[in-house]
Amino acid sequence: MNQPRLLLNQPADARAYAEHLERVGSTKHAPALANPQAFVLGVFEGTSLIAHLAVLLQPLIHRADLPIALLELDHESFTDAYPPGLVEGFVQTFDVEEPYRRRGVGSRLQLAALEECRNRGAHQLRSWSSLDRPANYALKIALGFAAHPGHSYLPAHDRWVRGVYFVKPV
Repeated sequence: MNQPRLLLNQPADARAYAEHLERVGSTKHAPALANPQAFVLGVFEGTSLIAHLAVLLQPLIHRADLPIALLELDHESFTDAYPPGLVEGFVQTFDVEEPYRRRGVGSRLQLAALEECRNRGAHQLRSWSSLDRPANYALKIALGFAAHPGHSYLPAHDRWVRGVYFVKPV
């Protein structure tokens, strides 16, 4: 099994990425390889992509899915409260195919994502996970991520879901 590597917008990578996303059911959420604001790391076995972690680089700003009333302070806009230039990597999708789980693949991807974020000038790596992902919780805690309870709105299901935000400075 290979070490994680950055997927590029090459035909072989694009094909392997698309096939993997179909197998794990992440086609709706994973960014395109050509997205300049994102990067995708992958682990291959032979020519088959068996795991990936996709990160969107974004300014550290308020969450657009929360009502603005939750984000405003008296007479001060939440978006004005942060210094300009803070960028974070936010994990869009993270999948390790079932037969390859609990072999260190996910940990290697997380560590590679932290390094890639550092190389791209990001301040932190952040992700959100619903409560039905205990293996992901264990992995993140073992790697030293901080955990904070939170909700996320899932537009595809038109509902709020409880979970945990994980964050680690890079």
